Amino acid sequence: MSAPGTAAEASKESPMKKNSFTGMFRSMSKTTLIIIAILFFGGIAFFTTLIVMAHVGNLRASSAEYDHLRILAGDVDTGSGDDGAIQLSALDLEMRQINPDFVCWIRIDGTNIDYPVVRGSDNEKYLDTSFGGDKNIAGAIFMDYRNIGDPIPHIIIYGHNLQQGGMFTDLRRFLNNQFLEENNIITLTVNGHDVEFEIFSARLTDVDDPAYNLDLSTPRLFARFADRINAPLAATQIITLSTCTSGGNDNARMIVQGYRLFD
Repeated sequence: MSAPGTAAEASKESPMKKNSFTGMFRSMSKTTLIIIAILFFGGIAFFTTLIVMAHVGNLRASSAEYDHLRILAGDVDTGSGDDGAIQLSALDLEMRQINPDFVCWIRIDGTNIDYPVVRGSDNEKYLDTSFGGDKNIAGAIFMDYRNIGDPIPHIIIYGHNLQQGGMFTDLRRFLNNQFLEENNIITLTVNGHDVEFEIFSARLTDVDDPAYNLDLSTPRLFARFADRINAPLAATQIITLSTCTSGGNDNARMIVQGYRLFD
């Protein structure tokens, strides 16, 4: 038997000390992991908040910009105050001073759709660029860049579907037949003249829908196209309004189509 304080006794004490240090290390490791987790998820929450705030700020800026443009459009002086053609022509000039890509104004009664329409050199720019040229997730209402010529047999106009509303969000309202019947006219103000289109179709679809066909260089091709989309026999010019849909499917689309009415 060894006396107290001998090497043998010391060897019995050392495992206890080792276990004590190991336990402390493990305790510190758990605490450290908790702190790291708090910092990590706290950082995610912080940056998510910043992104949401930036998103909301973008949408507010977009709404304010288009409200200003509507006021500006309404304040254009008619000059002689004739039948409105002077006012509308002045509107075209006013809008083109702000953005040379302006091509027309679109509005649909019963909806919030009341916007200037632009046409860029591609279909990408105005996905995240406002009418005034600022980077903005709401973008602008824009015509397909391939819609060039006079007349244009098939006009395609794009706009975002936003959870907060605005832009082309209201297109989904046309899935309600009663709403469509009561608000079935799309009006484009082009070069000082109002051009009306009567809506004949509103549906959920995808990017492969024949509604996106622009290869209509001959009457025969147009007739085939009109037949495929079930347009009225009287149709000689078609308009397609297109927006994305919620649900996570990048190829899903909501479209509203109309045919031109002539006096």
